[in-house]
Amino acid sequence: MSETIITLATRNEGKRLELEQWLSLQNSPIRLQLNHTVGDIEETGSSFLENALIKAQSTPPVVSGGWVLAEDSGLVVDALDGFYGLSPFPGLHSNRWLTPEIRETLLGQSFPNRGPLDRVTEAGITNSDLCYGLLQLMQGQSNRQARYCCGMVLWHPDSQQRIEFLESVELWMIDTEPRGLNGFGYDPIMVPLNAAGRPASQTVAELSPESKNLMSHRGKAFHKILSEWLKAF
Repeated sequence: MSETIITLATRNEGKRLELEQWLSLQNSPIRLQLNHTVGDIEETGSSFLENALIKAQSTPPVVSGGWVLAEDSGLVVDALDGFYGLSPFPGLHSNRWLTPEIRETLLGQSFPNRGPLDRVTEAGITNSDLCYGLLQLMQGQSNRQARYCCGMVLWHPDSQQRIEFLESVELWMIDTEPRGLNGFGYDPIMVPLNAAGRPASQTVAELSPESKNLMSHRGKAFHKILSEWLKAF
């Protein structure tokens, strides 16, 4: 198979690098590119898959006649279900639940990002703010388990064909403080659990990219969607 360019519908360079690293481990000829002419896309869907499709359909491929890959993912913390009117929490609002007003109430300050792939929202919320805000809400909670959900869509604008998957990874625990400088998002406070439910010694942000990709909700969804795509085409 010759090299194939797929457009990744995101402005998050961390997501592109994570998926590129997964492709490298698979010795895949597929390469991902971002369309830098596309600005922020309003996520108005009621599910991760709906938001992923909105992103895919709003992003022109960088290669004429090419495919567009989009995903929407988020953290689900059952112990906090219903907080700030969100069920599941934070779910679809994983990057948006912490407003400047809530941050001021919970934290009283903003925390600088820890790694080069961390982002700042349009409202001025850092990834570190999100982590510390979640840790503040988790104080006194006995159930610290969480799971990531990822809706992913591979979309072909010319033919209107699409392949989609929803991947959920449930074995995670929220740590008590941020640790590690790798990854992005909530990685510094997320600890993987093994099949017996025992926490690992490292947070996701302390793992190598290769180790993270072996358990990544995004990588697993990507593997399934590419498998379906290769079977069909």
